[in-house]
Amino acid sequence: MSLYLPVLLGTLRDGSRSERVARFVFDRLAQRPGVQTRLFDPEEWPFPNLVSREWEMDPQPPRVAEFVREMARADGFLVVAPEYNHGYPGALKNMLDALYDEWNRKPFALVGVGGVSGGLRMVEQLRLVVSGLGAVSVPAHVPVQSVAKEWGDAGPLEPDRWAARFDRLFDELEWYARALRAARQA
Repeated sequence: MSLYLPVLLGTLRDGSRSERVARFVFDRLAQRPGVQTRLFDPEEWPFPNLVSREWEMDPQPPRVAEFVREMARADGFLVVAPEYNHGYPGALKNMLDALYDEWNRKPFALVGVGGVSGGLRMVEQLRLVVSGLGAVSVPAHVPVQSVAKEWGDAGPLEPDRWAARFDRLFDELEWYARALRAARQA
């Protein structure tokens, strides 16, 4: 049975360099045997500011219901987000906070984007949030530094180097997704 591993883009900024990374990650993940994926851009979903969580919405808008269904059927998640002032973007936090049960006992792989550290401080903070959702942050992560210099509109200028790094992250995410899916089913 294949794994469903959505990619969550964690920013709303126009022209965000994180989107380049997310598209590369999505395209690469979609090529893996036994994996289905979909790219979720927060701009396309009705979670701009957290006013109510999905279970508090009455009636629940159709796009919210679709998002809930997609996250509920997911076996794990891959988040690609920039670091904003040593943290993660508010759009990502709103998207995560709008749900709860759908994240529970599922793995998250984290990709930080930006600056000299490649979003490492954002990744560390996001690990706390993931834990608070009752989910598991896989130990590996990928920091993406110098996007402006090393990435073009079509992806990284050295795709093989980045492909190898992301493939290791995907391997780990898939392992955790299979293990946790089996545990949830038991």
